[in-house]
Amino acid sequence: MAGLQVLEETFAGQGFKVLGFYSNNFGNQGGSDDQIDTCTGEYMVTFPQFEIANVIDPDGAGPEAPQPVWEWLLSQPNPDPGLPLSPDWNFNKYLISRDGQLVGHWASPTYPGDDPNDPNDSFDTSPVVVAIQAELAK
Repeated sequence: MAGLQVLEETFAGQGFKVLGFYSNNFGNQGGSDDQIDTCTGEYMVTFPQFEIANVIDPDGAGPEAPQPVWEWLLSQPNPDPGLPLSPDWNFNKYLISRDGQLVGHWASPTYPGDDPNDPNDSFDTSPVVVAIQAELAK
């Protein structure tokens, strides 16, 4: 989450906004209110977060439908056909343009900025940062 916080702080003045959506689709990551508050405090999360019942149908057997924001997101043209739009784990990232178009998405392993676990990583070369900068320049 620290990477998302840095993105918010870096680009907020240009109209960029991070929104977090958490659910219990992937092994109860949502947790209790106290657990979420503890995590939010530990990682100094200040961007808005929204609890939703589910992002995807948890067992694929129905009838649980995605929440409206995810229903919309998953119905958009996929900007990266090599990567399914539907998340298969937590911390997927989606970039939506100022005019409401889905223009990028990244799976969980893609760190949104300067990955502290990779000494060769750079904030400026992160694919997420590069895409955000390109959108903000339009």
